[in-house]
Amino acid sequence: MKPLKEKLLIKDATINKVQFDTEWFYKLEDMQFYLKEDLSEVEFVFLPMTIDGEHEYFKCAAFDDIIRGRKEL
Repeated sequence: MKPLKEKLLIKDATINKVQFDTEWFYKLEDMQFYLKEDLSEVEFVFLPMTIDGEHEYFKCAAFDDIIRGRKEL
């Protein structure tokens, strides 16, 4: 399992993310690609993001939710 550090995820430009108050939420599809893991057990919410000028709602999860929902392959 690939180790995760939230500070590195925040700086990573390949992962779309949005901040609400002080908590970052990461686009679940990007995290799945980054980790190359099944994240189907991760609790998520739909949040608005603007990606390439397109405003849409995406499945997003907080760092703690991603850690709890990761499965060992």
